[in-house]
Formats: sequence, C-alpha cells, structure tokens
Amino acid sequence: MVLIGVFDFRRWVNLIIKQSIVADVVDLIKSFDHVAMTVENFDNTIDWYVKNLGFSVERRIENRERGTRIAFLATCGKVMLEFLGFFEPQKAVAGPTLKNEETGIKHVSFFIDNMDEICSRLKNAGAEFTTYTPTRSVFKDPNGILIELRTQ
Repeated sequence: MVLIGVFDFRRWVNLIIKQSIVADVVDLIKSFDHVAMTVENFDNTIDWYVKNLGFSVERRIENRERGTRIAFLATCGKVMLEFLGFFEPQKAVAGPTLKNEETGIKHVSFFIDNMDEICSRLKNAGAEFTTYTPTRSVFKDPNGILIELRTQ
C-alpha cells in the first residue's frame, strides 16, 4: 500500500512538472504571424489569392536595389501570407515539389466553412484537386505550392 502511495505521489509530481514545463513553453509563442513563400509570377500569385481565396493585400514593398517585391496578404484578420517575387522573373529559381523526406514548406492549410462551395469556385478557376473529401481537400496554387482546405 505504501508503494502505491509513493508511486502515485511520484506520478503526481511528474505530472505537475510536465504541466509547468508545457505552460512555460506555451507562453513563449503568443500567436501565429505569417508564412513566407517565394513565387515565380508575383502579380499572378497575388491576384489568384485575392480572387480565389478571398485574401486582401495589406502591404506591398518594393526594393529596386535588390530586385525584389514583397506582398503581405491577409484574410479574416488572422491568416497572413507573405509572397516574395522578383522584378526580373528569370532570376527566380523554380524548385521541385518536395518529397516527404525533404525539408521546406510542405503545404499551407486553411480552415473553411463550406467545402463544396469553395472547391467549386476553385475548380472553375482551374484548380486541380489531388484530394477531395467533405472535410479535407488539397490542390496546388499557380506556383505549385500545395494548399490544404479543412472544415472545422
């Protein structure tokens, strides 16, 4: 009986320690900021995200010396995407689609309310879905970046 009491006490202490560590780590991150992606065709990408996914352009920055353009797009005041493009597209280097074991952005995921309505709209805009279910759909944006849509 005493051993069980000691075991339970140790388990309780370990649980308290783990919760404290997790609470400390969670407090480090306050919220999500943005995802940044380099794209091949800057203007087409911005237009596509605005027209097809309802983003709005929050800010644009051009740096002629470096030959770069940056746009920050937002939706619902919560999701922020940063796109980096080049004034001279031939300077952009298109990368291969990532394999599972390679590092880099695998996909960008958004929660949505109406899968059928949004996917129909995207199909009309030329999106080809690799996955389509009532709760999860996946397709590529004009740059080949995988976009995942999920219902909550």
